[in-house]
Amino acid sequence: MFRNIFSYGFIQKIAVLYLIVWTISPPLQVDTVYRIIALVCAVLWAGIWFIRETPITLGKEQVGAIVFLIAVMIVIYFEKYSFSALLKQIAMIMLVICFMMTYFYDDKWDELAGIVPIVLILLTVWNYKTFSILIEDHTIARLLVRDDVTTYDYLRQGIGGYSLIYPQVCISPLILAWTFKAFRNNKLFFAIGVAWAYTFVRFLELAGYSVALFASSIGLILLLFYRGKNAVPAFIITILVFIGIMAAILYIIPFREWILETFDGMAVARKVNDLVSTSESGVTGDSIQVRIDAYSNSLGDILKYPIIGSLWRENGGGHSAILDTFSKYGWLGGYALVMMFYHVPFHYKHHYNDRFITSAANATLVTLMFVSVLDSFNYSFTCMILIVSSLLFEDIIKWTGAEKT
Repeated sequence: MFRNIFSYGFIQKIAVLYLIVWTISPPLQVDTVYRIIALVCAVLWAGIWFIRETPITLGKEQVGAIVFLIAVMIVIYFEKYSFSALLKQIAMIMLVICFMMTYFYDDKWDELAGIVPIVLILLTVWNYKTFSILIEDHTIARLLVRDDVTTYDYLRQGIGGYSLIYPQVCISPLILAWTFKAFRNNKLFFAIGVAWAYTFVRFLELAGYSVALFASSIGLILLLFYRGKNAVPAFIITILVFIGIMAAILYIIPFREWILETFDGMAVARKVNDLVSTSESGVTGDSIQVRIDAYSNSLGDILKYPIIGSLWRENGGGHSAILDTFSKYGWLGGYALVMMFYHVPFHYKHHYNDRFITSAANATLVTLMFVSVLDSFNYSFTCMILIVSSLLFEDIIKWTGAEKT
């Protein structure tokens, strides 16, 4: 009994589960002490992996990730001249650790079996608590997504905002694919997936986050109908559809009025009004104009400092994870981030010649791309994107009987 409790696999499972809980738990996202505990768990997991995988062979992607982490830590230190500032970047450290663990964890995911349903149950509970409070007062949705200090009491009660909704959005097609496959293979898991889907949709509906609504919807459509092997055309189509919807809002008045009526008082309605206002007056200071200015600042820094980035200059644009990273850390740093965040769907897409897995990978990849290009990104998304998504793929592979190519 004690041998099983203190086995490497069990310790890894506890450490990984804590990292995931820290990532998605609204009550924990505002406390630095939990970030430190999360780092300890990540280092523990990495230490176990290092012992088991000796000797370790590092490829260019892993070396790039390590260099990226060092660059980030140097930049943060010179920005703040404080070691405590580095502690606040624990999610970035975890990003690199989790990427390397995911890269080398191939064929060993059985040790972490059972974490997916636990994570989905937690998400379901937090989604339910959040949309229940939004029914009473939907005006707090915008404050929650910004982790406004006035919402900390809500966050500590399990009411969630940015760190809760967007990690789910990024891998929502994959969770749905897992739920579809669970119908014939594990009825309990299917019921858990359906319960999660209901609370997720209700959360999106009541919060009205525009990017989250669009990305989740397009991810589902791609999962059901897109059968191509290349994700690039799907991503381009997604952007064109997004631009088309923006144009329709501006120039097709009945369509605009329908959206305003449907999402009255929610974030989507405010975004529509901001879009119209910006189009008519040019500069308004509203949220759309803020995004445009943020994108412009990032693009300006990318053109000025293409190789090493703007580094310790504090001109980061915001509102775009990818643009911000290329702006801050140059093309090399941007490549390292893209390589890490998109690693899982790319890996399973290229290593398993199965139509359903390819569809799930492409849908997840496009959703992740859309969110990370057009919205800011919390690096604590790490565990959901690199660990939970891998475990979801592994369950699907087991249920479909797909073999590695």
